[in-house]
Amino acid sequence: MKIKSLALAAVIATAMSAPTMAVDWFIGGGVGAQQNTYKGSYQGVDPEFNGDYASARETENNEFYEFRVGTYLNDSSRVYGTYSYNSDDASRQQSLMVSYDYLVGLGASNKLNWFIGATAGVNHISPDVDEVSSKDRFVWGGQTGLMYKINDKLSTELGYRYLKQDYKVSGSYADGSGSIKLQDSQQLYLAVDYRF
Repeated sequence: MKIKSLALAAVIATAMSAPTMAVDWFIGGGVGAQQNTYKGSYQGVDPEFNGDYASARETENNEFYEFRVGTYLNDSSRVYGTYSYNSDDASRQQSLMVSYDYLVGLGASNKLNWFIGATAGVNHISPDVDEVSSKDRFVWGGQTGLMYKINDKLSTELGYRYLKQDYKVSGSYADGSGSIKLQDSQQLYLAVDYRF
């Protein structure tokens, strides 16, 4: 929990200082593929099977959409907030996250940049079963990719983001008990930003 608190505090501190340093704002959107990894376990109470235990791991692959707004602090760093939406067979997710990226210019023209950064925020999960209620959970991770500056106003990027999830539900039933956990999400995305 200490690592989560420190990560969130660092990202929020960077975001809070952005308005005083920023000169170059941007707005954008993206679309991509998201893979959610679920882990589940079940403990039976049937004496005939001596309380059998079972576990499973499953991945769900679906598209996701994001909207973001942020600022370039200087030529080598940016901070931005993101709203994203994803739906798979098990749940719907809506995320509000704050991210910081460090940019490394590739080439003399600085049109192509490699970026690497950190992300933290809140994920609202709405399971697709009536027995489990919606919950807000902490999410954190990192991203990397390539950004290409088309002109002074437009840029595009291809990125990869890993998000560690903090969602778990447990329950008891007539024939046993079980739990399911959204372990992590991985995103591969294409985004376009407009600077103003």
